Amino acid sequence: MQLITNKDIVDVVKYSDTSAIIVEKIPLANPTQYKVQYSVVDFVNKSIDLSTKSAYLLRKFGGNFKRISEIIPNFVQCEASVLYDRRVLAIYPNGEAGIFDRDGEISWSGTFDYHEKPISCMALEGKYFWSICSGENCVIRYSCQNMKVDLRIGGIDANTFINPTHICYDDNDIYVCCDNNKVRKINGKNYTVSDYLNFTNTIKKYYKYGKYAIAVMSDGTYVMENNE
Repeated sequence: MQLITNKDIVDVVKYSDTSAIIVEKIPLANPTQYKVQYSVVDFVNKSIDLSTKSAYLLRKFGGNFKRISEIIPNFVQCEASVLYDRRVLAIYPNGEAGIFDRDGEISWSGTFDYHEKPISCMALEGKYFWSICSGENCVIRYSCQNMKVDLRIGGIDANTFINPTHICYDDNDIYVCCDNNKVRKINGKNYTVSDYLNFTNTIKKYYKYGKYAIAVMSDGTYVMENNE
């Protein structure tokens, strides 16, 4: 594991097959205020270089990023994906969500919840997306066509995912941060769940990109290669 920053990470989006854009929170003199800094992390060289807001927004929201970022006030705090039909779905940690049409205009706004507990995170899988419900100890797959629940794994009385905090999708499998220091894997073929990684520190978020990964830990953010 290679430490790349110990600043607070607000967001991570894929930039290329071997790089990602991270958004760091930079404190200002006033402790209640901060600015953000955009950087590209090169997985191969384990290097980090400054990037631009436009590059970040393009990767996150697609071609209509300018219009969408005008409508969304806190665009770094939501997770977003360009869906199969070129609409854009954005979800905030409190479950508030919006769908933008192909012109970048808002076509729907509402909330996602499960048993009245908010849904957060988004991991796109073709015509579906995965989210977590920390309050119910489960992960949920939704259909992008009707935004309805398609599949649920785990539950409030199960130990499958204890307090899940993040979910990502890579190469047909799904990875869930949970139980403070674990990443558990959902097999994309049969949906069986198994332990994938165990850390000594708290793992907040885990983004997998082939043999590379970004792990947002309690003590900093790291680049991993081949799970090391």
